[in-house]
Amino acid sequence: MATMTKTLLLTALVSASALAQEAAPPPPPPPAPAATSDAPVAAAVEETDPGGRVRWGIGAGAGMHFGIPYPVFGMQLKGRVGYQITNLLGVYVDLGGDFGVGGQVTVNQTGGAASATALGHFFIQALAEIMLGDLFYVGGGGGIAWGGLGIVGVDASTSGGGIGAIAAGGINPAFDVKLGLGFGKPKPGSWRRGGFNLGIDAQMVLHTNALVTRVQGNTMGGSVSVDTRETVFTITPMLTLGYDAR
Repeated sequence: MATMTKTLLLTALVSASALAQEAAPPPPPPPAPAATSDAPVAAAVEETDPGGRVRWGIGAGAGMHFGIPYPVFGMQLKGRVGYQITNLLGVYVDLGGDFGVGGQVTVNQTGGAASATALGHFFIQALAEIMLGDLFYVGGGGGIAWGGLGIVGVDASTSGGGIGAIAAGGINPAFDVKLGLGFGKPKPGSWRRGGFNLGIDAQMVLHTNALVTRVQGNTMGGSVSVDTRETVFTITPMLTLGYDAR
């Protein structure tokens, strides 16, 4: 009887242990809350040129001086400094000068003629410029020109002859128009366009107090005239090559 009692107790203990092992495991712990970042949202990268920087450039050109009785070859040298307001619009002060000198002699069966011309100016001008498509530029403005010009011409023929002279100097109104190609491309970060330019610069000067003298003679007599307030308008289209950092 005692042996049976021990057997029953042992069986009960084994069954209880087995039931304890087969019991359901405890539920998993709740998930941790999602981590939040206090870092600020990165600012969007600027994708357009905001402008707002100093610009500068230099250039030289060669062309012809027109508007005078005897057009002559001329050259120019200019520098500029200003402000690039936006990616399209810039303004700057244009400083520089031009000069021209030349002469010509013509002879035919009835006579001949000879002339000599010299001129030179120093410019101070304010210009505005528009840049289109990071390639084409158009600009214009005005200011003053300090300098002068002198022209002498002589002609003679079987019917008569004459001498003419034009002299002008001082400070006079000046105007400038230019257009061309700017080959610089915007640099990442700074947006500055640095590169060479190829264009046309039409420089104009209005000489308001030119002294014009004419002497004419023929078989019937002669005449002399002196005009002290004639206006001489010169225009000088030039092919230019330069460098600009816009």
